[in-house]
Amino acid sequence: MYMSNVRDISTKKWLNTKVFREEALKFIKNGYYVNAPFATPDWSEYWEEHLKRCIHGYSVFDDQGFEHKITGHHYFYLNFTQIQIVNYGDEDDETSVAEKITMNPDFWDGDYDYFWSLEIARHGICTKNSPVPSTPQERSEWNSYQKQIRILKKELGYTFKSDERYKELKEKRDEISLAILDRLGLKVKPHLDYLDGGYHMIVGKSRRKGYSYKDGAICANVYNTQRGIQILIGAFEKKFLYPNGTMGMTSNYLNFLNEHTGWAKSRLIDKQDHKKAGYIEATNGMNLEKGYKSEVFALTFKDNPDAARGKDAKLVLLEEAGAFPNLKDSFNAITPALTAGSFITGQVIIFGTGGDMESGTVDYADMFYNPIAYRLMPFMNIWDESAENTTCGFFHPVTWNMEGFYDEMGNSDIEAATEFELNRRKEKMEAASSSVIVEKHVQEFPFCPSEAFLTVSTNTFPVIELRAQLNKVKAENLHQTKGTPIYLSNVGGKIKAIPDLKGELQPIYNYKVKQDDISGCPVIYEYPVDNAPKGLYKIGFDPYRQDVGTSLAAIYVYKSVHSGTYTNNIIVAEYVGRPSEADDVSRIASMLADLYNAEIMHENEVSHVKNYFRRVKRLDQLAIQPDAVISKNVKNSKVARVYGMHMNEQLKDAGEKYIKDWLLQVKDYDEDGNAILNLETIYSIGLLEELIGYNRKGNFDRIMAFMQVMFQCQEEELGKDYVKHGESKVKGLLEALDKMFSK
Repeated sequence: MYMSNVRDISTKKWLNTKVFREEALKFIKNGYYVNAPFATPDWSEYWEEHLKRCIHGYSVFDDQGFEHKITGHHYFYLNFTQIQIVNYGDEDDETSVAEKITMNPDFWDGDYDYFWSLEIARHGICTKNSPVPSTPQERSEWNSYQKQIRILKKELGYTFKSDERYKELKEKRDEISLAILDRLGLKVKPHLDYLDGGYHMIVGKSRRKGYSYKDGAICANVYNTQRGIQILIGAFEKKFLYPNGTMGMTSNYLNFLNEHTGWAKSRLIDKQDHKKAGYIEATNGMNLEKGYKSEVFALTFKDNPDAARGKDAKLVLLEEAGAFPNLKDSFNAITPALTAGSFITGQVIIFGTGGDMESGTVDYADMFYNPIAYRLMPFMNIWDESAENTTCGFFHPVTWNMEGFYDEMGNSDIEAATEFELNRRKEKMEAASSSVIVEKHVQEFPFCPSEAFLTVSTNTFPVIELRAQLNKVKAENLHQTKGTPIYLSNVGGKIKAIPDLKGELQPIYNYKVKQDDISGCPVIYEYPVDNAPKGLYKIGFDPYRQDVGTSLAAIYVYKSVHSGTYTNNIIVAEYVGRPSEADDVSRIASMLADLYNAEIMHENEVSHVKNYFRRVKRLDQLAIQPDAVISKNVKNSKVARVYGMHMNEQLKDAGEKYIKDWLLQVKDYDEDGNAILNLETIYSIGLLEELIGYNRKGNFDRIMAFMQVMFQCQEEELGKDYVKHGESKVKGLLEALDKMFSK
C-alpha cells in the first residue's frame, strides 16, 4: 500500500499510524470487521489476507517508495485484540476524572520497538526467515560476511577478534546492519554482533506499559496461526498468571477471536490454565482428536523449577521475573527442549516490572545485565549511567508512552515526560514520611534499569550508585586492569605475592559463579607498603562451614589511614573461592595476614578456623572479639569467644549500617568539585553485585567478609585500638585462657 507522510525519515517521528490499524478503526466504528456473508469468497479472502499479515507483518510505502513495516504480532495486537484503555474525555473538560473503556489498543512507538526487537532476536535482520525490510543485495552480502566470520571464529578460536580479516569483515557487515537498523528507526540499539537470530528475550519495564496485553496478544497470535504447537506461560505463583496476568489476557483474546473473527476454533480443553484447539471425531468406533490442536497452558514454578522440563514449546513466557527466585533454574530446565544444536526451536520471553522486585531480583538482574551468557538478545545499555559499552536486556523506561505524554500517532514526548516525572519525584520527596516511599516510586517508574532493579524493602545499600560503579567497572574492565591475580608463596619464611603472568589462575569475579573450577585465587588491587605497621591493614574472613557443600569463602584485605600514602580506606586485596578443604582457605587468610601484617576478624561460629590457627600456632593472627561494637549494639550480650565475631540480627543491622556509611562516605573531590564516594573505589564485580542484590535471606559471602572489616574499623573508632601481639596483657591472658579451656 502506498501512502504519503507515514513517517519522517530524518526524525523518526510517526506522521500516520492509522494505516496500521485500519481494521481496528472499522471494528470500533461498525462493531464488525467485514461486511460480507459468512463463508462467501469475499469473506474468506478477507480473513486469509489478514491472517497473512498477522504472520508476516504489514508494510505500507510512502510516496518516495520507502517501506514502513510493523511485525505480525504488532498487527494482530493493534487490530484483533481489545484492552482496557483510559478515556480522558473532552479536551475542554477541566475535570480530572477519567474512565477505562474496552477497545482496540493505540499505536505506541515503544511497542514498535518491542515487537521488532522480538523479531530480530528470533530471526535476525538478514536471515531467510527475517521479516526486517532489506534488499536482496543487503541480505546476500550480510550473510556472506557473517559466514566468513563464523569460519574465522572456528579457525582461530578465542583470538579471532584480533585478526585483521575479522575486523575488515565485521566493518563491512556492521555497515549493512546499521543501514537496515537506521531505516527501521528503533530507539533501542541491538548489539551488532548478535543480529543473526536464535536468541531469547529478557525485558525490564516501568509500570503501566501494557505488557500483559502485548504478551497475551503474542500468545493468542501464535495459537491462532501455528498448528499443533504448545505455548507455555509461567510464573512463580499463579496470581501472576490469571485473571489479570498474561494467561488471563490470552484467554480474553481467544474468546474475542471466536466471537468476532473468521478464525474461530473449537476447544478440546477449555480450562483457566489450559486451552487446546480442536474437536473429537468418532472414527471406527474410536474418539480421535482432530482440528488445529494448538494449545496454551499456564504453569507455576514455586515448588518445582523443573515444572516445564522437557516441554517442546514454540513460545515460553516467564512473567514477573522480579518475584521469581528460582528463575535461572527454571530457565535452564526449559531451554534444552527448545534447542537443536546451535539453533533454537522456540523462544523464551522473560519480563518483569519495576516495583515488583522481590526475592527473584538477584537472578533477574544477573540475567538482564548479562544477556549473552544466557543466550538472551543483548542491547547496548543506553540508559544507565557509565554503561555506554555494556549490554543488557530490552528496557522500556517510564518516559516511553507515558500517559498524557504521547500524541495521537503514538510518538512519545520524552522531554516533557522526563520533566513531569522529575517533578513528581520532587513532590513525593517533599511529602513522603519515609525515603522508602520515594524509592518505591522510583523503582515502579524508572528512567533506567538500575532504578527498576532497586530492592527497596530489603536492601539498605545505595543501589543506584552501586549499579553505576558496576557498569563503570565492567565497561572499563577495571576488575582486571586494577586487580592482579596472584600466587601466594612462602620463601624462607617470608610470604610473597607472585603475579600470574601466564593467565593460568581463575579468579571468581561474579557473584553467581560462571565457571567449573571454584578454587579461586587471591586478587591484589594494591600491594602492601613497606614495613606496614600493625593495624594499617585489616582482614575480614567469612569461611564456609564444612568441606561438603557449594557456598564460597570470602576474604577482604582493607587499608585504613596511613600517613605518607595517597590511598586509604580502600579494599586492597580479596579472595573468593572454595578449595577442596576448608583449611586451605584458612591458610590463604594466614598468608595474606603475613603479607599485609594484618589481623583477621572472622565469623567465629565456624569453629574449624580457630582450630586451624591454634594447630599452626598462629592465634596471634586472629583479631579478638570486638567487645565495644557488641556492647554498643547488643544489650546484655553474654557471648565471650575470645577471637572473632558472632552474628545475630542486631549485629547484622549494625554491620549493614557500617557498610552503608562507608559506601557513601566522601573520599575526595574531582576537578569539577564533584564528590567521590568510597564505593567508587570498589573494583570487585562480585562484591558490587552482592551489594546491589542484597537481602537477609540470600547467601552473601563477600558482604559478610567485608562486614568483618567494618567491625574492626568501628572497634577502633570506639577506642579499642589494635596492638601488636605480645604488647597486650589482655590479649595474652585471653589466649592463655583459651588454650587452657580447649584442652
